[in-house]
Amino acid sequence: MPHVTILGSLNYDLVTFTSKVPLGGETILSDSFATHCGGKGANQALAVRRLSSPDTVEVRMVGRVGKDAFGVELKDGLENAGVDVSLVEEIEGKSGVAVIIVERSGENRILVSAGANGTFVPDDITSNLFMTDKGKLTDYLVLQNELPLPVIYRAIELGHAKGVNIVYNPSPMDSSVLTSGIIKKISYLIVNETELSQLIGVEISNEDIQDHERLIKKIRTLYDKFLFSRTVIVTLGGKGVIAFTNKGESFYIQAFEAEKVVDTTGAGDSFLGAFVGAVADGKNVKVAIERGAAAGAIAVSREGAADSIPFLEETRELLKK
Repeated sequence: MPHVTILGSLNYDLVTFTSKVPLGGETILSDSFATHCGGKGANQALAVRRLSSPDTVEVRMVGRVGKDAFGVELKDGLENAGVDVSLVEEIEGKSGVAVIIVERSGENRILVSAGANGTFVPDDITSNLFMTDKGKLTDYLVLQNELPLPVIYRAIELGHAKGVNIVYNPSPMDSSVLTSGIIKKISYLIVNETELSQLIGVEISNEDIQDHERLIKKIRTLYDKFLFSRTVIVTLGGKGVIAFTNKGESFYIQAFEAEKVVDTTGAGDSFLGAFVGAVADGKNVKVAIERGAAAGAIAVSREGAADSIPFLEETRELLKK
């Protein structure tokens, strides 16, 4: 059975919904407030679990929480969802926290306090991370940028050396340290248009996004050697998805229309979870992207990050329409 390991952050989300974002020094009343289990790592672990069959794909989370009430809730939430949390450590100190302001348009602003997530150092990344409880190598390692970057790059180097498929979503982006040498060790690089622009150092305009053939040609012509030794997937929100595969293919997948855009917070993680779940289950890149696009469209119609992540059957129903 394919095995997916997610190394990343676990944050407790404090979410405020508002029709107006306050200016400096201004105090306003919000529309509502909610709390959720989150963190990009935990959200992606939950997404892979929800958007793949437990009969065909195993999912494990690797991370750290503090010995506080938030940590208990974060760990229990994943375990109750069917994620293996045997490598989620409880350490002295506070769990990671994210303060999220969501406008009624669906746009969000996020401030993250790393807490326990920030205690990782490169020497913490050992071969044990890549071994399952059955003594075999994990098949896929999913990474983001909410742990210290030297830790992430150590995981990429070691995972690649062992032959593990690396899925990397470099968010929040720091393009200054993401070299072509690192990218070439990644099996699937997943970025949005803003992250792509930062990565390649060229602005992606609205005209480029509207004309996906133009965007494909622009990126491939300028950065073929740098980016496309591996599969690169560019999510464009409601404008669809562009992909470049390690076989030299490039194609565009149209976005599914969301019933209503309520909150975009969990859309990217839902896309990634559905994509990884499908690839781990033996689906090709195009089919996996279609599943991801369907999951993202459902997620933006709901509030919250983890709470908005759909289930596999929901995406299958949308794909049938």
